[in-house]
Amino acid sequence: MKLKFLSIALAAITLFSACNSSDQATEITVSDTFTLEGPLFEGSNPAQLIYPVDIKTLLGDKYHEGVKITDATLASATISSLDSNSLSGITSMVLSVASDNPELKMLELGVINPIKEGSTNAALNPSAEANAGKYFQEKQYYIILDVALAQDLDDNLALKADIKFNLKHN
Repeated sequence: MKLKFLSIALAAITLFSACNSSDQATEITVSDTFTLEGPLFEGSNPAQLIYPVDIKTLLGDKYHEGVKITDATLASATISSLDSNSLSGITSMVLSVASDNPELKMLELGVINPIKEGSTNAALNPSAEANAGKYFQEKQYYIILDVALAQDLDDNLALKADIKFNLKHN
């Protein structure tokens, strides 16, 4: 009898511990505009957006005291032209994340190369290895879009970004 009770109690504790320690998943979307101010030159032209990390806002009703984001991977990133010029003259794009923390090096999240001529939007190919979870543990993070141009451009360039992250948290 005692052995049966002990077995049931042990199973209940194991089940309870497994439920509490398992990661939950949340998808977040960052929609914003990258503005590259001209003149822009042939080759690499970076632009950045700065985001404070507010875990309560990011996780919404999944937030609880002590929650920690353990993994963050790029699910998708679509970059679109804001005018009728399409993405003409852009040969490739690289999306990265960075931090003020010198121990966290810039991390490449996704890339597209080449961009189809005449396209009005481009879906970047997410990196299978890139995990940006540590960046979401900082006070803020930077999203950098590096745009490669085929030739110099005197005008400003504004590109709309819709970026989705898959977050895992405890």
